[in-house]
Amino acid sequence: MKCMGTLVVLIGLVVATARAEDFWEKPHDSWAQSDVLKMLEDSPWSGKVTITDERAGLGDADTAGETELAHSYTVRLFTALPVRQAYVRMFQLMNRYDAMAPAEKAEFDGNFAPALREFPDEVIVNLDFETNDRQTALEVDRRLKQSTAAQLRQSAYLVSDRLGRIELTDYFPPAPDGTGAKFVYPRIVDGQPIVGPEDLEVKFELWVPGTGHRVHQVWRVARLMLDDRPAF
Repeated sequence: MKCMGTLVVLIGLVVATARAEDFWEKPHDSWAQSDVLKMLEDSPWSGKVTITDERAGLGDADTAGETELAHSYTVRLFTALPVRQAYVRMFQLMNRYDAMAPAEKAEFDGNFAPALREFPDEVIVNLDFETNDRQTALEVDRRLKQSTAAQLRQSAYLVSDRLGRIELTDYFPPAPDGTGAKFVYPRIVDGQPIVGPEDLEVKFELWVPGTGHRVHQVWRVARLMLDDRPAF
């Protein structure tokens, strides 16, 4: 019986630890910088797709001697509230929000309130890119800044379990605010939500212009649940 009691205590500790890791259930203005980074890079709402090229004898001064080039695409469900809360918290930390007087905090909160609004009609996916190949970095940056929704419509899809490929409706190039390129999709198609609790996955597919890279990000709908509905 003593062993059984110990086992129950250990299980309780494991469950408590797992719950403690769900920092996004706490107010976002209490998140640590590590929480912000995790939300934006490796969370239920974000993921990183890395594509590697094997090369040798490169002539570029920045990559000379490299035997492997790594191209990393970070993909996020930007309209998911926890992702936008992470961006707001990042700006809070950059501006020493925690040390502000109440009146300063109120002004800051008012300025950033629009970033936390609802998106009832749209689902937005945002994309960041980094690489150790300067030439590819310049090319991808140029292509993403010059591309239009019409040009990307046949190469950038949100994929629903029930409805298949969802066509792009709008596109915004990488912005100075650091939130990356944004791909916009309708939230409702033919009267149906593109993602619901009954779905298993939602995917993003992008053939990156000018590179031959295929970005394929999968989100598990069960992990996107907040307040008993998918947050996306």
